Amino acid sequence: MPLLQLEGVSKKFGQVVVAEEITFQLDQGAAVGIVGPNGAGKTSLFGMISGDIRQDSGRILFEDQSVGSMTAAVRCRMGMGRTYQVPHPFERMTVFENALLAAQQGAQAHGQKSYDLAFAALERTGLAELANRPAGSLGLLHRKRLEMARALATGPKLLLLDEIAGGLTDPEVNELIVIIRGLRDDGIAVLWIEHVVRALLSTVDRLLCLASGRLVADGPPSEVLASEEVRKVYLGGKIINEAAI
Repeated sequence: MPLLQLEGVSKKFGQVVVAEEITFQLDQGAAVGIVGPNGAGKTSLFGMISGDIRQDSGRILFEDQSVGSMTAAVRCRMGMGRTYQVPHPFERMTVFENALLAAQQGAQAHGQKSYDLAFAALERTGLAELANRPAGSLGLLHRKRLEMARALATGPKLLLLDEIAGGLTDPEVNELIVIIRGLRDDGIAVLWIEHVVRALLSTVDRLLCLASGRLVADGPPSEVLASEEVRKVYLGGKIINEAAI
């Protein structure tokens, strides 16, 4: 049974189509990347999966249960964790308190269990030594890591990563790749939107390409990136794997 299934999912904002009959599935423990130009509908797709946006038509199933009418909070408790392109931690709270709140609200954990989930998430993302630092004092790399730690503290079966490598240096991206590979190896399914294609190629086994709200390719990364249709959706008609698109 697939962990996540989308069946003919569509969405419009006025006359703007952000999703048109999107269908795919994701298995437990799979690592799948999503590429596409700006405005392709990638983040809107995450919004529909996580419950921040309601689809107009089609079905979204998580562990074979339809979740289309469920709130984002309910989906989080079911096992969906999500990061956002721009991290917005609670800046006056410590790094640990941010993770603890995620464990308590997202995982509905209490007492020692919530502390364990929070600290494990910080350890996993390399933030344990910064646990008592105010979140507002963190630089971009550590804010990105805290964004991931908060998602992990909810105990996800599926982790939705939205351009988590954006704005980072090459060495910082490399550190991030190691973390995400470890999550994948531990059986957490990863669905990752990213413009830094080399990060995806180092981590995922499959790529999806979105353009104008349509799924134009789905398959092994090498085949997707070699696709003429995929190349056409990018300015210049070519993809450079070692750099951001």
